[in-house]
This record gives sequence, structure tokens and C-alpha cells, in this order.
Amino acid sequence: MSRFLLVLLIFMASSLPSVCGQADFMDLAGLTGEFSDRGIDVNSDGKLDYLNIDVGVNVIVPGEYSLYGFLLDRDKKKVAWSADHRSLSGGNQTMQLTFDGKTIEKSKLNGPYSLYNVSLNWGSASLGLHYCDRLEDAHYTTAYYNASDFVDPADTGKVLSGTGNGNLLVTLSIKTTVPTFSGRYMYDIVGLNMPPISSPYDVSSTLATGYNLSMPGIFIPGKPNNFTITASRVKNINVGVMKLQGDMQRIWVSSMYEADDFGVASAENDLISPRGSYHVKIFGDAVENETEVDLLMSLEKILIVNGPFNLLINTTGFPDGSYSVNARALNGSFNFEEISLGDQAN
Repeated sequence: MSRFLLVLLIFMASSLPSVCGQADFMDLAGLTGEFSDRGIDVNSDGKLDYLNIDVGVNVIVPGEYSLYGFLLDRDKKKVAWSADHRSLSGGNQTMQLTFDGKTIEKSKLNGPYSLYNVSLNWGSASLGLHYCDRLEDAHYTTAYYNASDFVDPADTGKVLSGTGNGNLLVTLSIKTTVPTFSGRYMYDIVGLNMPPISSPYDVSSTLATGYNLSMPGIFIPGKPNNFTITASRVKNINVGVMKLQGDMQRIWVSSMYEADDFGVASAENDLISPRGSYHVKIFGDAVENETEVDLLMSLEKILIVNGPFNLLINTTGFPDGSYSVNARALNGSFNFEEISLGDQAN
């Protein structure tokens, strides 16, 4: 089962950073107020994939630190969000807020941009994230950029169709390769709805089963709900998530997951909420001298099928990679020659 997509959602279930005003946390590190920006064209196609802002940090106590912030246009409208998480040694260090070009282009808001609500936290999702420093207004303005300078996202979709009766275990996998820059890798999935399904559905939930989905010809129970992301040729993997639900906004940053001896790092979770829209950022350090990183994402669900079905899967924001579906009958009768995953017609 692919792991790229699933790791993303692991972190949606993480707890929010705890805001701790105690001096012992606030004295661990602070923002220096030093910033610089540059556009990054990863594949040299003339369009910027990212807008990177270096952020100066003074570290008193070495450890894991998380940083997040927002990009605003000249009228103070929100353009994009970014996060960073890494282990830092003592002294003056640099963290990076690398804003997704697809998000900037989609906003249609031109620069120069300003940096807002920059927050530095100590710790990890597993141990707790504690407030260290925050600049509501960083008083930093980028160079001039047009939204059209950045890469244009494509709205895409897949159709899982077939016929049968009984329980079908389905694993949707996406595999892609991401270029590295400055020894790091990054990929953003913007506007992700969970589950990533365009078909109309009804939701019911209980504490025991989670979120159950119902649509014509298909019932999708809340469990299993496994979502996994794996990165190869890396030193580690991190996942940052911002959830938009109406006027509410919540942010998570994962723990850092170290790679094994083969350069493979992964994370997974089964707590995926179908409420709201997500911006997911996958990032980390690549193995030395690697120019590309392999990402594998997968989502596993059971479909209880009664006759013919068409499931529209929304892959907007996901990479142009290799999509595959594995279907295994748990019981009942299915004609697997009729089960397929194809492109959604425009």
C-alpha cells in the first residue's frame, strides 16, 4: 500500500500546540527578526514552485523546534501558509517558511507579500509543542512577485468503478518523485478534502466506528481508515497540516520521523476526519547528493458494494504521478475485470 498520502493525514489527528507562557519555554529560543526571500523554480520550467523565506532563530537550548507563518498580500489578505520543523543546535540558526507556489497562483493575489503571525514552538507532536516566541507582524516585505509567476495547479480526478456484491478492500496508491533543493525536499497538497471523494455522500459517526460514508451502491465504514506516507532517499520526514473549517483554522506540525538504514522514513495514522479542507505540507532532509526523493502515499478503505458503483476520487493537489488501485474481495462476488481506476471526464 502506498504511503505518501497516508502520512499526511496522520498529523491531522495530532494535538494542537499547547500555548505555554512559562518563562522556561520562552527562554529556550527566540525569533531574531532577520528575514530574506527568494523564488524557487525546482524544475527550471520558468514557473516558481515555491516562495522561500529564511527566518532567523536564536537557540538557547538545542532541540526540536517548529515554525509556522502566513503570507499576506498588500491588502492584508491571506495568500498562503507554511511550516518548518527541525532539530537545531545552539546559537543563531535559520529556519525556512517555504510557501507553495500552487497556493499563491490559485489565490490570484499579487505581491509584494508580507509575513504575518510567525510562531516558534519547542518540542514535538508526541511530547507536546510549547510556545517560545511569536511575531504577529514580522515587518518584512518580500520582493515583488505576481501570482502568475508561480506554477498553475491542475484540478484532477479519478473514477473507481465496477460491479459486485459484498465487501471489497480497496487500497488507492500514488507514487511520485520530487526534486530536492538545498538538500531538502517538499511537497504541498492544497485544498485536500477528506476523504478525497467528489461523489455526494452522507456522513454518520460514532466513537467506536469513526466516520461512516454512504452513497448510491456503496457504504464505506469508518474502519479501516489507514493513511500512510513514505519518503525514500531521505534522512527524515515531517508533516505540517492546516485545517480550514468555516472560519476556524487549526494547525498541526508532526514529530520528525527519522529514516531507517535504507533511507526510508514513513508515518501513518487512522484518524481522518471528513470535515473541512486541509493544506498538507510534507518536507524533510534528503540524503546527501540526492537530487530526487521518492514519495509514496496510500489510503485503505473497505467498500460494502451492492451492484454497480462509480466512486469519484478528487485528486486535486496531488502530484502527477503513478496512480494505482488494488482491490481484494473479502467476501461476496465481484467481477474484477470490470473494476477499474480511470481519469475523470471534464
